[in-house]
Amino acid sequence: MGDTGLSERWQAYYDAAGGTDSGDKDVQTRLASADGNKGGGKGGSDGDLKSSKGPWNTASNALDELRRNATTALGDLKHGQEGAGVASKGVEGLESTSVQQRVFNSWEARLTVVRDECGELMGKLQKAGKDLANQDEAIETLFKAQDTRPIPPPGGPSGSW
Repeated sequence: MGDTGLSERWQAYYDAAGGTDSGDKDVQTRLASADGNKGGGKGGSDGDLKSSKGPWNTASNALDELRRNATTALGDLKHGQEGAGVASKGVEGLESTSVQQRVFNSWEARLTVVRDECGELMGKLQKAGKDLANQDEAIETLFKAQDTRPIPPPGGPSGSW
C-alpha cells in the first residue's frame, strides 16, 4: 500500500487494518461490529441495547468472597500474633517486639481497608446492576408519561400551518 510516513512496523499495522495512503481523501473510522443495523447483542445487529444486572451481581459476589477472605485473614493474623508480644502483651528478652508490632499493625490496617472497601463496593455494584436493569423500563415509562403531545396541523394530517 502507500507510504504514510510511518515506520515499517507501524505501516504494516496500518495496512493490515485496511488503511491506505489516501492523500486528500477523507479518512474513515469504523466501530467494531458496526454493520449499519441496530445496536446491542452479538454483532450489533439483533435489536436494541439492553442492560443486565448479571455481570454486576457476579462482580459483587466476587467482592463478597474477597471481603470474607480478608475478614478470615484478619482473624488468623490476630490469632497468630497471640503471645508474640503484640498489643498489650510483652515477651521478655525478645528484641524485635516493636518491629513485629509495626508489621502486625501494617497488615492489620491493610486487611481492614481491603475488607471495608470490598463491603462498600459490593453494595454499589449491586445498586448499579439493579439501576441499569431497570433503566429500559424507566425510560419507556418517562416517554409514555410525556404531557406535551404533537397536534395535527389545521385541516388534518395533510394540512399545513
